[in-house]
Amino acid sequence: MGKWVKPTLNTKFHIDMDWWAESGKDFRIFLRSQLCPRCQERFASHVATEMVDWVDPETAEVKRTDALWQCLRTECANEPDYISERLPLVAAVFRVFLANDNKPLTPQELYQHIPWKLPETILRTLAGSQVYLGIRPLPPDEQENKAR
Repeated sequence: MGKWVKPTLNTKFHIDMDWWAESGKDFRIFLRSQLCPRCQERFASHVATEMVDWVDPETAEVKRTDALWQCLRTECANEPDYISERLPLVAAVFRVFLANDNKPLTPQELYQHIPWKLPETILRTLAGSQVYLGIRPLPPDEQENKAR
């Protein structure tokens, strides 16, 4: 990782998959736990799930994706209370990233999905010394590339 820069309201965050690998935690176990009850029944385990084709609604590009993640995006994320005030802030942010295919978002953009928490509160939570669920700022060089 390069030089650390203090995150701001315009810093993009994402789920850092390297954090999951380095921490020794199984992302797919946690991913399954974020499914709605109906989909959790459908996928009794995080193992032996297949890769499926998924059509990106923005680009129409067909991508191979994890069946758990595809189910979350297309079914669970459409449930009215999937991302709600009843969730801890970090869990709500994590679900936003899962639902949007982990596209980086700023605290300002996250606020559009989590309007009951101010962008400043989201920033303070995500920019602290503790990394929650692998949610980290994009490295500065990637921030610049995404801005172009």
